[in-house]
Amino acid sequence: MTEAEETDLETVEQQGSKGAGDVPQSTKKAHGATLNPLRGFGRDIQRSHLQRMLSHVGDMGLRRRVRTILRYLDLKDDDTVLDCGCGEGFYLEIISRLYNCRLYGLDLDRKLLARARERLGERSGVTLLQGDATRLPFPDESFAKVIASELLEHVPDDLQAIREIRRVLKTGGIVAITVPNHNYPFFWDPLNKTREALGLGHFSKEKGLLGGIWAMHLRLYYPAEIQRLVQEAALSVEEMEGLTHRCLPFNHNILYFFKQIVFERVPLPASIHASLDKFAWDQDGTSPFNPIPLFQKVLDIVDKPNDDFHSLDKSSMCIALKARK
Repeated sequence: MTEAEETDLETVEQQGSKGAGDVPQSTKKAHGATLNPLRGFGRDIQRSHLQRMLSHVGDMGLRRRVRTILRYLDLKDDDTVLDCGCGEGFYLEIISRLYNCRLYGLDLDRKLLARARERLGERSGVTLLQGDATRLPFPDESFAKVIASELLEHVPDDLQAIREIRRVLKTGGIVAITVPNHNYPFFWDPLNKTREALGLGHFSKEKGLLGGIWAMHLRLYYPAEIQRLVQEAALSVEEMEGLTHRCLPFNHNILYFFKQIVFERVPLPASIHASLDKFAWDQDGTSPFNPIPLFQKVLDIVDKPNDDFHSLDKSSMCIALKARK
C-alpha cells in the first residue's frame, strides 16, 4: 500500500467514526500489532486452528463458505481486506486470528455492527463502518481482497453493489462471492421447494421460520445469473462452484429455529449457550447434559460427502465465485 492510499483509508476511518452512532468505526490499535498467534508457524497449524474456530458453527454451509473464501482469497500478511456486508463479523474474527491483514468490515445494519464491535473487541487492525454496499465510502482501488458473502441477495441493486466492489478493488485484486442457489436441495427447505414445484411460489421472506431459504432474501441465483452479473460489472470470473449438496431434512428451518428463537430468546445453561455461539470457539461447551456436541458430530457425518462436491449442475445450498479485476 502506498503512503497516499494509507492516508485516504485513514481519512475514511475518521469520517466513519463520526457517522456510525454507537458503533465505533475502529477496533484497531497500532496497525503493526497483532493478536495472531500463528504467524510463522506454517499452514498445518493454521488449518488446525481454523478447524477449532469452526467447531461451534452449526451451519454446515457457513463452515464450507469460510474454507472456500479463504482458499479463493489466498491471503497474505499486510493485505488490505474488505468484508462487504460483514454482519456480526465472523469472517473478520477468523481472518484476524490467522493473518496479520488490515481488515475493514462494512454493513448497513447498525445493530449487527454493534454486535460485531462487541464480538471483536479492541482487535488490532480491524475497522468497522456503517454504510451502503451500493455507495461504498472508500477511494478507488483501496483493497487487495474483498469478501461479499451472502450479501447480494439482500441488496435491491445487486449490479451496482458489484460495480462498487470493483471500483474499490485494486487492479489484479480478488473478490470472493457467495450467494444462495435457486437450485437448492429439497431437504434444505422442503416447504418452499414443494410450493415452488406446485407453482405456488415461495413463502414470504417476512415469514421467518416458514420463510426458510427465502427469509430476508430479495432473490436467489442460478449459476448463470450470478456469473452474468459479475461479468457485467467487468470482473473476470476465475472459479465458480456449488457448495453443500448433502444436508439434514429441514436444515434451513432448523438453523433458523435455533439461532433466532432458541439462542436469542431462551435462557440456556452456559455450556449449551457456548456450544451454540460460533464466536465462543475457545470456550469449553462439554457437559453430560449438553446435547449440542453430539448434534455437531451428526452434522459432520452428514457433511463429509460435501468435501468432494463442487457441481453447478446439481442442487446446492449456495454458489461460490472467485473473480478478479
